[in-house]
Amino acid sequence: MKRNAVILALACVISANAAGLRAQSTSSEKVKEDVKQTAGDANTYVGEKKADYEKRIKAELDDLGARIDQLNKKMSALGEEGRKKAKAQLKELKKKKRVAGRKFDKVKAASQKEWGKFKAGVDDAVNDLKKTYEDFTANMK
Repeated sequence: MKRNAVILALACVISANAAGLRAQSTSSEKVKEDVKQTAGDANTYVGEKKADYEKRIKAELDDLGARIDQLNKKMSALGEEGRKKAKAQLKELKKKKRVAGRKFDKVKAASQKEWGKFKAGVDDAVNDLKKTYEDFTANMK
């Protein structure tokens, strides 16, 4: 009888431990799944931010490109000396636009994880282009 009671008690302990292990593995699997979901959500968020950034920078570069083209047309109204000076400044503007465009191409080609490395370079190039444009238009007046 004692032997049956010990076997019964041992069986109860084993089944309780097994049930606990199953519950524990289920909860660790849930944690792993939650981590994967969160990582996926973070990647989606970063992807949306990259897309928004690309859209904004493209619009800025397109706008500056159109304004540079307008300046080119206005140069014909300048005198000989003014035209020479403006031509040199316009050449510099176009060069800076190409540089900003090349840096922006790196952002567009970069992965979701890597694009942030190139963002500061694009921002600096676009800001430099804007400042050069503003200086040029101020000098034309």
